[in-house]
Amino acid sequence: MLRRNFISKIIEEFVNAISRLLKLDYIEDKKKFLMDFEETLHTYFQISSEELNLLLENHEERDVFLLNEKLKNHLLSLFIRAGLAFASENKSEKAKICLDITQRIQNQHSNMYEFPNENTLMIAEELMELTQKLSKYRHI
Repeated sequence: MLRRNFISKIIEEFVNAISRLLKLDYIEDKKKFLMDFEETLHTYFQISSEELNLLLENHEERDVFLLNEKLKNHLLSLFIRAGLAFASENKSEKAKICLDITQRIQNQHSNMYEFPNENTLMIAEELMELTQKLSKYRHI
């Protein structure tokens, strides 16, 4: 019970951190966004952006956050926007890993139906934008 309460509190703090990060303009202020993204990766996943690929692997401690049902849309937005920021900095490999992470999150929750709303429509739009940007890198 104590462990569950502790994890719930950390998840609540994580939601707040992601929410603050998502309020940043990831296009105009991408340096600040990526710096804060890096800090978030370090704080909650104990990795750096150089190790993003580790989030594609099963890991019980990291997956508590990454695959949490309550965090799904926040994390999708976070990794899509990080991917867009990386793509605009010509860091296509990191952008691709961010896209792969979003697919992992979506696959984890694929059996859940969520009624479309403003947030899910924005996520879908940004995901399409990231996919299109990455497809341009493949054609060069």
